[in-house]
Amino acid sequence: MLSSIPALPLSGRIAIVTAAGAGIGRAIAIEWAARGGTVVAADLDAESARATAHGIRTSGRESVWATVDVTDPEAMPRAVTTALDSYGRVDALFNVAGASMPKRVDEMADSDWYRMIDINLTSVYRCSKAVIPELRRAGGGSIVNISSTAGLLAENRCSAYSAAKGGVLLLTKNMAMDYAADGIRVNAICPGSTMTPRIRDYLDRVPGHDSMIDDLCPMKRFAAPEEIARPAVFLASDEASYITGAVLAVDGGLTAGKHFAIFEDA
Repeated sequence: MLSSIPALPLSGRIAIVTAAGAGIGRAIAIEWAARGGTVVAADLDAESARATAHGIRTSGRESVWATVDVTDPEAMPRAVTTALDSYGRVDALFNVAGASMPKRVDEMADSDWYRMIDINLTSVYRCSKAVIPELRRAGGGSIVNISSTAGLLAENRCSAYSAAKGGVLLLTKNMAMDYAADGIRVNAICPGSTMTPRIRDYLDRVPGHDSMIDDLCPMKRFAAPEEIARPAVFLASDEASYITGAVLAVDGGLTAGKHFAIFEDA
């Protein structure tokens, strides 16, 4: 008698993914579904969220979509309700939404600063707060926060962005400590330069910088969104069952150390 086909590792697991309409968020949603999971694709852009969910369903997996502005305190609770109405539970949250603004401190209006902190840091608090009670009810779960190498090393003209992404890392560690007893694991990914639509648009608007990564990253290339999605989904899976409070740089070696060209000829 032939044995039954084993379930995929994430079968029956429900994940909410913010910024799921494009880039890293979309790649995470697709990777989660490819491993058998079910996705609530959340995005500020309703059409993009709908397109991601439709693509997942076309592939034979389950997905619904939700319009979520992560700066709106009422938005994530609505997305949680959508998840519960559709699937009855939530097992994971991927906090992906973010934005950057290249300005020095003296160039920023207060509103610029507050907006960057709200989108990149407060949103992680806000979305996690809405989901944690459901993870607890489910008997545990996982939160993966997408920070940045800018949260590990300062980047010029990115003061608010770096401050917010650095804050995400300590918030991740605090939540990991606070919710371990509930079976909730909280980890963070720090992507390096990733070829998302936002980065492609920036390079198109500021020409002449396509090769900038060659001087910054030992691997001398941008990451594909899928290369960030795979370790993010790993951290939310049972394969990472003893990992919490971790910060994983996925950056092609960008933060590994300094490169001195003179030493190559020594």
